Amino acid sequence: MKRFLLSLLAAFIVAGAGMAVQHVGADSTKRLPTFSMKDLQEREHSVSDAQFKDKILLIAAVGTWQQVSVDQAAELEKFHKAHPEVEIITFVVDDLPAARDFVAQQGLTYPCYKTDGTAPIGSTFNRLFETKKGKTLTLNQLPFVVLADKTRNVKFAETGLVDATRLGEALGKIAD
Repeated sequence: MKRFLLSLLAAFIVAGAGMAVQHVGADSTKRLPTFSMKDLQEREHSVSDAQFKDKILLIAAVGTWQQVSVDQAAELEKFHKAHPEVEIITFVVDDLPAARDFVAQQGLTYPCYKTDGTAPIGSTFNRLFETKKGKTLTLNQLPFVVLADKTRNVKFAETGLVDATRLGEALGKIAD
């Protein structure tokens, strides 16, 4: 039943993939919300923890069952190696064993977090994305990335695959 529900969720995500890519420009006044999360070892964290203070943050979400998310995870790994000063928070959408397997299989070295009730990513991050008509997007699309400056102002937010080069360019536009 769990696999059926995940397959159904994947179908909705794939169906929504035809929507236009969402982007927040550098002039955005949107702020990253405060949120808590658990890592894949089930330790509690908060975006207000000392490790995230005065850091540029890259928030991402990937699904274990789709190739575009596998590709996004690899691009995040490239970005992480090129920009270790950026704190990455990646939510792996699946149950905990599958999320752990995904991280191990992909050889990810950046921090990954689970997406159970401790971090409801859709309700936490959906307001950071706007549709073409200015309506709030319900996040049913994976992958997505959000880049926020040290003061938590969102400078870049997009659904779909974003390569490491493009993330680096967005990072370059953020003033220290």
